[in-house]
Amino acid sequence: MIGFGAVFLALIATGITAFYYCNHYLATVTRQGRTAGQHNGRIWYIISTGFIGTAAAYLLFIILSDQFQFAYVYSYSSMELALPYKVSAFWAGQEGSFMLWLLFHAGFGLLLLRHSNKSPACMAVYSVLQGLLLIILLAKSPFMMLSEPQMDGNGLNPLLQDPWMVIHPPIVFLGYAGLAVPFAYAMDGLITGGNEYWVKPALAWALFSWSSLGAGIFIGGFWAYKVLGWGGYWAWDPVENSSLVPWLAAGALVHLLLLARIRPAGVKSAYVASLASFILVLYGTFLTRSGMLSDFSTHSFADEGIGGLLAGFVLVSALTATVVLVLKWQELPQGELYPTIKSREFILACTGLVLAVLAILVFIGMSTPIFTALVGNPQNVNTSFYNATTLPLAAAMALLLTIGPVLKKTNQKTNWFVYGGGIAAAVAGLVFATSYGIWNPLIALVIAFCFSSLVSNITAAVKSYITWPAGITHVGVALALIGIMVSSAASHSQLVSFEPGQSQRLFGQKVTYLGKAAAIGEDGFYQKFSIEDDAVLNAITKLNKEGNPAAREPAIYRTIAADLYIAPVLKREGNGGKEAIIRKGEQTVQDGLQLKLLQISMLGGKVSNEEIRIQAALEAAKDGKMEAVNAEMLFKNGRGMGIPVQILDHYEVTLNGVNPNEGAISIRVRNTTTTVQNEQIDVEVSDKPLVNLLWLGTALITFSTLWAGWKRLHIPESTVAGPIKHSSKRAAIRK
Repeated sequence: MIGFGAVFLALIATGITAFYYCNHYLATVTRQGRTAGQHNGRIWYIISTGFIGTAAAYLLFIILSDQFQFAYVYSYSSMELALPYKVSAFWAGQEGSFMLWLLFHAGFGLLLLRHSNKSPACMAVYSVLQGLLLIILLAKSPFMMLSEPQMDGNGLNPLLQDPWMVIHPPIVFLGYAGLAVPFAYAMDGLITGGNEYWVKPALAWALFSWSSLGAGIFIGGFWAYKVLGWGGYWAWDPVENSSLVPWLAAGALVHLLLLARIRPAGVKSAYVASLASFILVLYGTFLTRSGMLSDFSTHSFADEGIGGLLAGFVLVSALTATVVLVLKWQELPQGELYPTIKSREFILACTGLVLAVLAILVFIGMSTPIFTALVGNPQNVNTSFYNATTLPLAAAMALLLTIGPVLKKTNQKTNWFVYGGGIAAAVAGLVFATSYGIWNPLIALVIAFCFSSLVSNITAAVKSYITWPAGITHVGVALALIGIMVSSAASHSQLVSFEPGQSQRLFGQKVTYLGKAAAIGEDGFYQKFSIEDDAVLNAITKLNKEGNPAAREPAIYRTIAADLYIAPVLKREGNGGKEAIIRKGEQTVQDGLQLKLLQISMLGGKVSNEEIRIQAALEAAKDGKMEAVNAEMLFKNGRGMGIPVQILDHYEVTLNGVNPNEGAISIRVRNTTTTVQNEQIDVEVSDKPLVNLLWLGTALITFSTLWAGWKRLHIPESTVAGPIKHSSKRAAIRK
C-alpha cells in the first residue's frame, strides 16, 4: 500500500496546490494585493513532489529487491537480470513509464517554483497537468499484486537488454515532461495577458525539450540500426512517429518563439505552437497506449483499460487550450510578422512553417488507422507516403539553412565570397551525389543545398552573424540530411551463404566466416566474422529462458566512408534438426531415434492469467534403451513456444505445435552430437555509405540545442522578467 498510498496522497496535494495558485491569481487580479496562496501553493507542491518521489523510490525498491508478488515486477524483471537492466525495468512497461514521466514533471515543477510569484496561473496549469498524470497512475498502478506470488519473474525482453535502451526512454520522457512547461507558460500568458513575459523562459525550456526529445529519438534509431538487424534506423512506424511529431512541433516552437521575441505579432503563432507541442505529446501517448495501433505497429502497447481515460485527457486539454486561445485571440498583438522577404524574421517564419507542415504530414500518416477505423476499414499508410511528402520539405529546409544565416548580414565586399562559396558548394554537392549513383533530382537537390548550408553556417558562426549553438545545430541538420539521403539512396545489399572458414569479397572487403562461439557474459552465442583477416566482428544471438532465439544483433564494420552491415538470416542456423508430425499412438523415427506419442494434456491450472502449458507424453527408444519424457509448450499472449528437452543423452526434442482435434503434435528432433559449427548460414551483407554522418549530425543537433537552452536558462532574472507593455493584470501580479 505504500506506493499506491503515496500516489493517492500526491494527487490530493497536487489538487490543493492548483487550488491555492488559482486563488492567488484571482485574489491578485481582483484586490491588487498578496494572499497566502503563493506560500501555501509552494508548500503543497513540495509535499506532492515528496509523495511522488516516495512512490518512485518504492517502485525502484521492489524491483531491485525482487518482490515478484507485484505484477509489474513479475512482468518486467527477474532474479538473474543484470543491475542496469533491473533499473531499466522501472520504465519498461506502461505503468513504470508513466511513473518516470511523472517524476520528471514533478522535478521540473520545483524549478518553476522560483518564478511562481510572477506566474501563479502557470503553476496552476502545471499542477493540473500533474494531476492528470497522477490519475493515470491510479488507474494503471505499478503496485498491483498477483493473486499467486511467484518465485521469479518473466524478465526483460532480450531486445531491451542493451545499454542504449537503458537511457533511451528516460531521455524521451525528459522531453515529454519538458514540453509541459512552455504549455503552462503559454496558458499563463493567455490567461493574464502577459504576451511578452512568457516567451523568454518558454524558449529555454523549448530548447531543452527539443534537445532531449531529439536525443531520445536519435538513440532509438541508433539502437534499431545496431540491434534489430533489418539494416535501417527509421521505419515510419506509427509509434516511432508519435515521438517524431512533437519533436517537429517543438522545432517549430523554437523558431516561432525566436520570431516572437523580434516581432510582437509572432506571439500568436508561438502560442499555437506551444499549446500544440504538448497536446501532441498527449495524443501520441494515447495513440501508442490505447491499443489502437496494435495491428499496425510492433511497438504499440496493448489496450489495458486506460485508452478511454487517455482519450478524455487529450480532448479536455485540447478543447480547454483551444477555447482559451480563441477567446483571447483578438487581444493578442497585431502587426506584420516580417518587414520584407529579405529579413531574418521571414526565414524564422518559413522555418517554423516547414517544420509545422512536416509535423502535420507525419501526424496524418500515423493517425490514418484511427481515421480509417471511423469508416469501418482500418488501414495504414506505407513508407512511400512519407518519402513522397517529406522529401520536398527536406529540400526546402536545406535551402532555408543556406540562406537564413547570411541573409542581409554581408556587405558588398563579402557578398562574392559568401554567395560564391555557397554556389560552388552546391555544385560540389551535385557532383558528390552523382558519384554515389544518385540521380533522383530531389535527393540530389537536398544534398546540394546541404553542402552550401555547411559553408553558409560555418561562415555565419565565425563572423558572429549567428550564435555558435545555432550554427552547430544547422551544421548538424545538414550532415544528418546528407547521411540520410546517401545511406538510403546508395545502399546495396547481397544475400550470401557461408561455410565456416569460407571467405568472400563483398563490397570491396574480404569477409570470412569464422564459425560460432559461446557469447561471453550473454545467454546466447556469437557468429564470428573477420574483415580483411584483421578486424573480428561478432553477430550476437540472445536466447530467452526457454533457450530459443529472442534477439539477434548484426555485426557492423564501421569506417568513415561506409558501414559493412552483416546480418545473419539464420535460415539453417540455430537448433537445426528435423521436423515430424506424430499422432496419438503412432510412432516415428528421426535420425535413428524412435518416438511414440502417448498422450496430450494441459497442465493442471494456469501458471498465470496469461500463460498455459501443453504437455506431450512421449516414449523414446534407441539401441535397446528406452526413456519416457514430457515435452512442453508454453502459450503466452496467444503465442506458443516450445521448451527443448533432452532424451537419451544425445537428442533434443522440442514441441513446436499441437492439434488437439486430430490428437497430433509437431516436434523437432536434433542430434546434439552434430556440431553446429559445421552448418551453413545465410547472411545479408549491406553497404551503408555515409550512415555515420547521420549519427554525427544528430549528436551535434543534441549538443548544440542543449547548449542554446542552457545559455537561455542563465539569462539574468531582470532580463527574463522584462517590462510588460500589454497587460495591466500582469503588472498587478508582478507587484
